[in-house]
Amino acid sequence: MKAVTKLLIACTALAATAPAQAAQVTGQISIGGYAAPSGSGSFGTASGYDAVIGQGGAANPGVAGSLTAYGAGTGSFAGLSCSNNAGGCGTIADILNFGTFAPTANFLTLVVPGQTVAFDLNSLFDINAMPNALTGGSLSFAGLGTIRFSGYDATPGVFTFTAQGNQITSFSASALAAPVPEPGTWALMLLGFGAVGYSLRRRRSAQGFLPQAA
Repeated sequence: MKAVTKLLIACTALAATAPAQAAQVTGQISIGGYAAPSGSGSFGTASGYDAVIGQGGAANPGVAGSLTAYGAGTGSFAGLSCSNNAGGCGTIADILNFGTFAPTANFLTLVVPGQTVAFDLNSLFDINAMPNALTGGSLSFAGLGTIRFSGYDATPGVFTFTAQGNQITSFSASALAAPVPEPGTWALMLLGFGAVGYSLRRRRSAQGFLPQAA
């Protein structure tokens, strides 16, 4: 029995507040689509997943699946939405085997008229498959990558995936961008550390000259 999974993806990004970092991507967006476990009939024993086109879509290993909807975005994603689009609302690539994963450009893309919105997945971590005879088990993983959005700086992010059951189920994904300190911020931090170190050295030096109790 082929298991089919309904995707629910939430992409989130945070940017630094410094002016030079103001162009980084912020906010989140929810995305829908479908996938099936790869290497097994259930996610609890799967070695990866195969993104398919539509619920009950035929397996097509190595070919990106089609996203069916996205919306409810915040920050940079506010106002973006797509559903019932004949050409699909975007794509998500397969990861058929976690053990042979390689960095994937355009791992996730959204169809946004006149813009590019994509997530490049560079590495995976926290891969966890948990078998369950009653529910079909669950599968989860996370990955580091980069959000690319027209008009914004490329923003580091993390993608997370969870799926459970051996029939229609759901998984979620999020991308979180870590703020990168400005050069001026680094300089202030280093200056602060230096001041603290200098203060500690003076204190220790002063203690060295205290008279000893008789």
